Amino acid sequence: MDKQEILAKLEMCIYILETTDNLYVRKQLEKISDALVKEWNESDYYSQQIKEVLRYDETMTNLNNITIWKK
Repeated sequence: MDKQEILAKLEMCIYILETTDNLYVRKQLEKISDALVKEWNESDYYSQQIKEVLRYDETMTNLNNITIWKK
């Protein structure tokens, strides 16, 4: 399951629970959903910072252009 599928399923569960009186479970699912989104955003931001510091695209291009000569 990708991020969008996870969020869609959580939102569906939250929606279903809104029609019932189980406030505790609905609040827990909302907290889980919010925590996942926060974690994913922080992870994406961190990955982007690493790529910028390492000049990831340039480094990968340079690595792909390395030729190893065999005798």
